[in-house]
Amino acid sequence: MRKICLIYTGGTIGMRQNPNGKLAPVDFEELRKSIPALSLLPIELVVKTMDRPLDSSEMHPSVWANLASEIYALHDQFDGFVVLHGTDTMAFTASALSFMLRGLKKPVIITGSQLPVGVLRTDAVENLLSALEFAAMEAEGAAVIQEVGIYFEYKLYRGNRAYKRSSNEFNAFNSPNFPALAESGVRMTVHKELLWRSPYSKLELHKGFSNEVGVVTLYPGLDFSALQVQPNWRILLLRTFGAGNAPNSPDFIEFLSRCSDNGTVIVNTSQCVSGAVVHGLYDSSSALERFNVLSAKDMTFESALVKSMLLLSESADLAEFGLKFSSSLAGELTE
Repeated sequence: MRKICLIYTGGTIGMRQNPNGKLAPVDFEELRKSIPALSLLPIELVVKTMDRPLDSSEMHPSVWANLASEIYALHDQFDGFVVLHGTDTMAFTASALSFMLRGLKKPVIITGSQLPVGVLRTDAVENLLSALEFAAMEAEGAAVIQEVGIYFEYKLYRGNRAYKRSSNEFNAFNSPNFPALAESGVRMTVHKELLWRSPYSKLELHKGFSNEVGVVTLYPGLDFSALQVQPNWRILLLRTFGAGNAPNSPDFIEFLSRCSDNGTVIVNTSQCVSGAVVHGLYDSSSALERFNVLSAKDMTFESALVKSMLLLSESADLAEFGLKFSSSLAGELTE
């Protein structure tokens, strides 16, 4: 019998209305009582609960570090892990865990729901039961899934490739630049050719995050002269148009120059959720090339941001940062 650790962090899946009529996290035991089918799964289930379950909007890098540390410490005691999490920041957490836990040989599957467990028509039951089944899957004594995934509405995605696409549909997540790893229906289908296998021979824990990362989103009419380059911006994610395009206007070039003078490395990440940043495809990206801007390629914004925060904490060498950022750590980009 496979032994699975279920870690409850909070989120809509475990919420109830408080006296003010607002949804607020509750203890996991209340959640368990609402899903009697948990006892029917052919697994040994051990539940760990955060001291204070969180709404996912309260998620923080310190929580990621604690979560990764717990999984690392328990890694050899369990065959797989399922993390219950709020949907709003689920993709950030999935990306973070994929980069912190390098060398995973077991599944870490994150799931949640759009409606709380006690609500009629809730999606919580299917999401949780299927996530547990995928976490318990094995072949020849080894876990089938050996990476961080997001399971939602009949699909298992690579965690660092997914993003939240809807706040009101059960089909809340998507992964436009990489196919789903698996689907659940009458049968549970796993696309084994898509599964990530880490090149690391043993599990490593990397849990530092730098707050010296900024984000600027371009929009028509943005006054670049009014943008203040923050002294602590060592990395700046620039959310550009289309395939990585930006204006060639003098005020934008002057902004890039100020970033360069500040020692800030700029990462070009598109506002589009599908496709990739391609420098040089259009003349409108020529200014970015002049300042040696890094391409986020086909990474999600969530993945690019979290990866920047983690890599910057590992080394102050920005040249080393550029090399590692442009390479795949956990299947987050197409090489």
